[in-house]
Amino acid sequence: MKPLINRSAVLLAAGLLAVGTGAISKTTGAQTSDIRGTLTFAGDADIPKGQIRIYLEDTAIKNSAREFASRTDLKSSGKSKAINFSVSRSSNIQASPTLRIVAQLQRPDGWLLAQGSIKLKPGKPHNIMLYETMY
Repeated sequence: MKPLINRSAVLLAAGLLAVGTGAISKTTGAQTSDIRGTLTFAGDADIPKGQIRIYLEDTAIKNSAREFASRTDLKSSGKSKAINFSVSRSSNIQASPTLRIVAQLQRPDGWLLAQGSIKLKPGKPHNIMLYETMY
């Protein structure tokens, strides 16, 4: 007696299923939304010259995955009191009360000069104040 389903039919069906699932997930995949805000420096001083890294972080996650891939890098000339920023947030990052935006100001050699953060409030502009880092 010949089996109704042979190996090649199973492999063909699995391949078609995998291709179909991949096509559907690409069309409904992660869409981005922008998070906008302004950086200022404590004491209403000029933001020092350096590189600024702005990223999303979930403080409830206790391992290395707490920082998300959504990140923006800016440069400060040292002459501005405020810098506007925009960070893309993909839709696969779930809104939670522990999600925050972190901004870090570093010298070109990587030395941290200042840092600030604020909780993410969807639909509202975010004003992050950078505070000088003490070592």
